[in-house]
Formats: sequence, C-alpha cells, structure tokens
Amino acid sequence: MEKLEKSEIRRRVKESRLALNKARKTMWDEAICEKVLNMPEIRQAFCVYCYISFYNEAGTGKLIKSLLEMGKYVAVPKVAGKHLDFYAIRGKKDLEEGVMGIMEPKSSCLKIYDGDAPVIVPGIAFDLEGHRVGYGGGYYDRFFESEPGHPRFGIAYDFQIFEKNQIPAEPHDKGMDLVITP
Repeated sequence: MEKLEKSEIRRRVKESRLALNKARKTMWDEAICEKVLNMPEIRQAFCVYCYISFYNEAGTGKLIKSLLEMGKYVAVPKVAGKHLDFYAIRGKKDLEEGVMGIMEPKSSCLKIYDGDAPVIVPGIAFDLEGHRVGYGGGYYDRFFESEPGHPRFGIAYDFQIFEKNQIPAEPHDKGMDLVITP
C-alpha cells in the first residue's frame, strides 16, 4: 500500500462524511457510543476527556450525555493559544462557539487536570497501527506530549480507517491506544 498525502486523506474523508445520510450517521454514532461506554477504561474512570463533534465527525453528543448520566465528570477542550485545556461541563448549556466554530466550554466552567483520564480523540483518519490524521493544528499532539499518561481512544466511522503504512506518521505524532468504529 502506498502512503497517501495528509491533504488527500483529509479531502477523501471529508467528502465521505458530507455524503453520510442522517439515519446511518445516527445508527453508527449509537454503536460507537455503546462500545465506548462498555470499555473498562471508561467504566472505571472518574473523569473522561471528550471532544465536541462538528462537521459530521463521529458524534459525541449521546456519549457525553450518557457519561454525565453515569455520574462521570466530562471535560472538553478549549483552545488556549497553541494548546488545549480541558474544562468540566454538565451539558450543552456550558458550551459556546470557540476557535474554528467548534463549541467550547464557557469560561465559567471548572478547568480540570486528571493526568490519567481517558481521552476520546477526534480525527480525520486513523490507520490499523493507531496513527492519526487530525485537522493539521497539532493541538492533540502537543497535549499528549505534555500529558503522556492519558489512555487515547479515537472514534471513527469505518471509512476513516486506513491500512497499515497508508498514513504518514511523523515523530511528533501521538498514536491512539485503540480506535473504536461502529
């Protein structure tokens, strides 16, 4: 298999995400949510770091709601310069539009530091070895560089999974421990 350019991977996956019909997306999001909620690392966690989905990403809305209903702390990222800080939320009411139109926690939310919390990581694409192509900002790579103890779990649709060696991996790229698909 040939390595693909990150720009080509991003283009292909974004096209496929835009073509998703709502019923299939909902079904896949529910399947991913169920799998994540049944993971021992999630069930045993006091706090889970999770992203707020946008632009037809693997949806996190039901997952976040379910985690909160389980009594977990859920912390979501807020861009601070070139870094991510995570803040506890209690639901959608704690969010406002942030960088690149992504919903972020309001400044009134409590900043969280839990160096062992599992992190649900967004991505454009993943390969079978856990390499990830993000949006190109390097935020999660820098986050995991500064806080390497977190278990890292990508969530994605099947068309976002590429064969081994198809995704270019650079030394600063931080791989996933596991990628969950429907």
